[in-house]
Amino acid sequence: MQEDYASAASRHYADASRLLSARRYDNAAYLAGYVAECGIKAVAKLAGQPLWGHLSDISDERLMLVGDLSFAARRYPLDLNPSILAIREKWGTKLRYVPTGTLSEKKAGELIYLAQTVLLQTVGALVLDGFLERPPA
Repeated sequence: MQEDYASAASRHYADASRLLSARRYDNAAYLAGYVAECGIKAVAKLAGQPLWGHLSDISDERLMLVGDLSFAARRYPLDLNPSILAIREKWGTKLRYVPTGTLSEKKAGELIYLAQTVLLQTVGALVLDGFLERPPA
């Protein structure tokens, strides 16, 4: 099965937004990290520099190399993007294990906002630049 990171990022964002509206803050925040992770991996795939692991496992050096080793990916400076840096600092896979009700609406909303920003700066930019034919559903 071939990975479609752009489609996954869009799907995770839609689901995270619905969960936030349904006041399911813990799960909304958890999915937000995967929005950013998949957006970053979509750019890395374009660059021919695949990334493995979760968002919190990808090193700063590896993010820097994606842009440094690919002319196509230089337009998307993953290592210098403030939204990527912020969500990497605030999100982790351990969010899946927090007791229900741990995260506030504010915290979940903040993570989803960062995820949306990363989605637009990665997948959205790939569409606008012609690397993806249409926005993923």
